[in-house]
Amino acid sequence: MPTDDILNAPPPPADARLTYGADPNQFGELRVPKSQGPFPVLMNMHGGFWRAKYDLKHAGYLCAALTAKGLATWNVEYRRVGNPGGGWPGTFEDLRSAYRYVSQIAQRYNLDLSKLVVMGHSAGGQLAL
Repeated sequence: MPTDDILNAPPPPADARLTYGADPNQFGELRVPKSQGPFPVLMNMHGGFWRAKYDLKHAGYLCAALTAKGLATWNVEYRRVGNPGGGWPGTFEDLRSAYRYVSQIAQRYNLDLSKLVVMGHSAGGQLAL
């Protein structure tokens, strides 16, 4: 796949798109392994210079690959600079809400919250920290 395609081509579909807030950018894509759980969970925060131009789509490829290896992935969208409410403190409030939301869906999707990690790419790495 050419490098730019990851920003334009649709990633493998998620098992569920779940909202953790009322804003259109407060949602996440959950991918769950096809095996029997409970599943360890990886919460991912995408990069993109903290700007509204970049969304979670490009991180869907990574999340799909990790799910194929046995991890449930919660790929989180959030308000970014350029979105109403994005930046400080809205972006951080969104990520806190998305993190807390995992406990609300854990039983339904057989998630093992004792094995939950957060990670991010680029700007998302700073947010995960």
